[in-house]
Amino acid sequence: MAAAIEELPITVLMNAGSGSADKSDARQSIEAALRATGRDVALHLARRPGELAALVQQAADTRPGILAAAGGDGTLNAVAAVACARDLPFAVIPLGTFNYFARELGIPLDAAAATALIAVGAVRRVPVGRVNGRLFLISASIGLYRRLIEQREVHKRRFGRNRLVAALSALAMLWREHRSYRLRLAIDGEPQRLSTLTVFFGRNALQMAQLGLDEAVCVARGELAVLALRNVGRGELFALAVRGALARLETAPSLRRHCARSVEVDWLDAASRRIRVAIDGELVVCTLPLVVEAVPQALQAIVARVPEAP
Repeated sequence: MAAAIEELPITVLMNAGSGSADKSDARQSIEAALRATGRDVALHLARRPGELAALVQQAADTRPGILAAAGGDGTLNAVAAVACARDLPFAVIPLGTFNYFARELGIPLDAAAATALIAVGAVRRVPVGRVNGRLFLISASIGLYRRLIEQREVHKRRFGRNRLVAALSALAMLWREHRSYRLRLAIDGEPQRLSTLTVFFGRNALQMAQLGLDEAVCVARGELAVLALRNVGRGELFALAVRGALARLETAPSLRRHCARSVEVDWLDAASRRIRVAIDGELVVCTLPLVVEAVPQALQAIVARVPEAP
């Protein structure tokens, strides 16, 4: 018989090199909140790039219980991927810039409060996305948006992790010349051809809603939002950025939008069978064709308990 969630050990995985700037205060808050639970708890800190993946696997092998990620999108992705593969409960202590996954689930943004919730929360199965089998919680993208993510991470490491740095980095990238991609897509089996600057696959309804996109509705019911931007100039790119900031992307004529359960992506004319993909902010080289899909009820997420009706 499986152990009740209240009896499972709690292991928190924290990446020293990602998420919010003040990791020392966050770590102290998390440690204090863990001690207060009275549960079997452990906190592991990844101090070097690449160390987190090994720590998560070790925790799943030696302490199969609740795996909690303390950090930004990349940290959440690494821990969630293992939790999903092992069908273990996954918890979030948000220390990132935007924290879309935590906010959509109603997780407190305060580190101590989010940690305390792990011990008293309930499990809710939530959908995830996959790119060629690799999990994503927020988004995956190719082309211009992928390059925006890449440049943003460079600037964040240099100037700090906050929304102003992210916005200025995006504006600087939009000023450059950008490559157009000729792609063959199959959206839920329906073939399409297009020339595009970027294709974005969204798995977070809150992010879609904040951009002013009706696709938030289909994402909330477990599908993907598929956004493709036609080849436009700098002026239209800046106008698009303004529309996004004002939550008015719905009216952008250069943006093609779809809801889908699965999408297959391939080049129309490129010889290379490899492509760089941004997956929850991390850059990954994938083999074409890309198969991007929504996977329902794939992840056991820890959320606040709903009070019982009187």
